[in-house]
Amino acid sequence: MNTTNPSTILVIDDDPAIRKVLSLGLERIGYQVRLATNGREGFDLLESEDFDPDCILLDIRMPVLTGREALPRIRERRPLIPVVMLTAFNDLATGLEAMKNGAFDYLVKPSRLEQIEETIGRAVRYKRIIREKLEQDRKSEEYRKTLELTMESRTLELNETYEKLKAANMQTVQVLAETIEAKDQYTQGHCERVRKLSVRIASKLGMDKKQIIALEYAALLHDIGKIGIPERILNKKGPLDADEIEVMKMHPLIGAQILSIVEFFAPAINGVRHHHERWDGKGYPDKVAGEDIDPLARRSSRCFSRRSSTRITSEAGMFSAAQNL
Repeated sequence: MNTTNPSTILVIDDDPAIRKVLSLGLERIGYQVRLATNGREGFDLLESEDFDPDCILLDIRMPVLTGREALPRIRERRPLIPVVMLTAFNDLATGLEAMKNGAFDYLVKPSRLEQIEETIGRAVRYKRIIREKLEQDRKSEEYRKTLELTMESRTLELNETYEKLKAANMQTVQVLAETIEAKDQYTQGHCERVRKLSVRIASKLGMDKKQIIALEYAALLHDIGKIGIPERILNKKGPLDADEIEVMKMHPLIGAQILSIVEFFAPAINGVRHHHERWDGKGYPDKVAGEDIDPLARRSSRCFSRRSSTRITSEAGMFSAAQNL
């Protein structure tokens, strides 16, 4: 925790005891804390002041304006702020509903301070990465417009700058990929391996440079939605039960939602969303089949299982197939 410039957490909960416990606990570990007693008060605080918290803890059941009602308003007006839902009910459906509506994660009350600290830490890091990338994009766009004024005489400089920007974007994407793997101990190096294999397949299929760049982003970030999956499920020893499998199946949707707030990820969003779809329509989350699967995630009808030999014969992008090599 950077005590010289501490992160700010907005706690929205109607229970004064919960507010006090969270406030004292978070301040003790170095956060600044603002409090609101219901969703309306919290939303008004975001609207009426120059206030940009690094994370919001939002109770689901409150008077005046519930957490369910406040969440979409917050997401619409302040989409970069990660929202962690608080619920007193150990209800998987409640947490999943909140995540489908844009929550970063959820915590079941009461939670240990260590668990709260870990969840908030991930949320704060996520916001920092996204804000830094958006600021980089803003500066890059300003620089690009300046270069366009003298394009004819500075073509070489423009090309060099483009390569630097592309490398910077890829580095940022790799940081996000590493964030995914830091949460899931079973997938270290997986995203980078998928990227390399995908590019090799794409090159063999003759895909153009723009498609390959989008493919690299999709391959590196295909599992970014696992940021929203509880670690008790990601790192569970042994097989998942039926409910846990349904939670895990949410990660393509969560990943697509995360990428939707950054414009340059747009070409990769559906590739991420569809990376668990199957050619026969028995995949998830959308159960689309064949040519309806996004080209970046499309499996060839002749792409066999993980342990068998693999032949690629379609012209589609194949990062999904690369997962099986």
